[in-house]
Amino acid sequence: MALGVNPSWGNYVSIAEGASLVLLIFFFITHFEAIKVFSTRRSTQFGLNSFLMVVIFLSIIGILNFLSSRHNQRLDLSETGRFSLAPQTKKVLQNLEQKVKITAFTESQTPSENQIRDLLNSYSNETDHLSFQVIDPSQKPAIARQYGITQYNTLVIEVGDQETQIKNIIEQELTNALIRVNKKKKQTIHFLEGHGEHDLTNTEREGFSRVQGALEKQGYHVEGLSLLQTGKIPEDTAVLVVAGPQKAFLPQEIEAVSNYLNQKGKVLALIDPQTQTNLDVFFSQWGIRLGPGIIVDTLSRLFGGDLTIPVVTTYPNHEITEGFNLATFFPVAQRVQFESSDSHLNFQSLAETTENSWTKTDIISGDLNFNSKTDLRGPLTLAGMVTKKTEETSSQEESDLEIPSEENTDQPSDEPILIVFGDSDFAANGSFDFNGNGDLILNTINFLAKEKDLIAITPKKPNFSPLFLTKVQGNVVFYTSVILMPGIVFLTGLIIWKRRRRL
Repeated sequence: MALGVNPSWGNYVSIAEGASLVLLIFFFITHFEAIKVFSTRRSTQFGLNSFLMVVIFLSIIGILNFLSSRHNQRLDLSETGRFSLAPQTKKVLQNLEQKVKITAFTESQTPSENQIRDLLNSYSNETDHLSFQVIDPSQKPAIARQYGITQYNTLVIEVGDQETQIKNIIEQELTNALIRVNKKKKQTIHFLEGHGEHDLTNTEREGFSRVQGALEKQGYHVEGLSLLQTGKIPEDTAVLVVAGPQKAFLPQEIEAVSNYLNQKGKVLALIDPQTQTNLDVFFSQWGIRLGPGIIVDTLSRLFGGDLTIPVVTTYPNHEITEGFNLATFFPVAQRVQFESSDSHLNFQSLAETTENSWTKTDIISGDLNFNSKTDLRGPLTLAGMVTKKTEETSSQEESDLEIPSEENTDQPSDEPILIVFGDSDFAANGSFDFNGNGDLILNTINFLAKEKDLIAITPKKPNFSPLFLTKVQGNVVFYTSVILMPGIVFLTGLIIWKRRRRL
């Protein structure tokens, strides 16, 4: 205790211990006869036997605890096996070759923390290559800032210099994240160049260096692509990003993008308002119409922003925004509409403004007030996704209807996907750290780049089996467990104590 108060007292503590030992030896020498008589008493022998039994019992407990820590075994007795990992996950963990570090950011002493710890303990028990730590961002804000954490219940998975984050902390998401960061072959994300797009190497406010750095940290290979040089989209392109073009596309460039998309490609288009890109016909083939004008949003005033910076606080249900509760800001954005009767096209809204927003077509006058004759009230779609059913996916859906299977999952099918945002500046360096802006662009690219070999794990749902007792049964359980059993133990101990006292 003294050393805990002041470690510099070490010498004084050693002197005190030495003096105590000398005095103890002196006591045994001067009172040897009294100690000898005391040790021959029957009460002393019984007391010594009891002491030895306690020491032996504690030693056995210590040895068992040591063995259990070295050879940990868990037994899941739940009806649905909800505390056991899926066979796919165990196989992934057993095949890990590199050290994996997982950092969980969650609020301490909450049910979420317990659930996350249970899940990570299950993973670490399957392999020696995985370690984890749980951190409360409010208690260690410096570490949270280092990892760019913006919300509770976020996992950061690190393998070497690669890193990825997940916010939907379930077994399937965590296992797939482990697969992605352990991939030896990196997926390629191509950003189109040559039309005034945001530059990946530009570190200024309008550049996209933050997006490139974050994607490379997640294990992707990111590079620019000029269609004037290549003439087509490379076959190894996992996602094609069109990031804020300011100049018109040539017909052969539009054809190359269209051919890639129709061949089950994945395209992310970030299109600013008031730009002439010649992509209107291409978008119309997919049912997309941009604009007209810009979006005005009074909600941005609450965040200290300009009226021309729409704010999104709610998101339609989709894998990209699942569990996403952060506001996103879009500096000077336009509306994304879906206008098509093609049954092969399916549209999904991803981000919508509130009722406090409206479109504004007459922006030259500088009057941003709502005009019921020319303007349209919100909510307005700022980002949307279009998927196209091919003959292969249509036949697959028909077979799924004919032969139902419990193994069907919500994994997106391998079909062409076009995602369009009515703004590109929200992902630029100057806005990347605004609340959820960076998370939204990364989530979108991660969704589009989802690999075919990522596993699907059916979530285990707890089976609620209530126990209903009659009044008589309840009384029997109460009196047996609360009164009878403890009473028997107490009386047995009392009888043994009295018998020993007579000896």
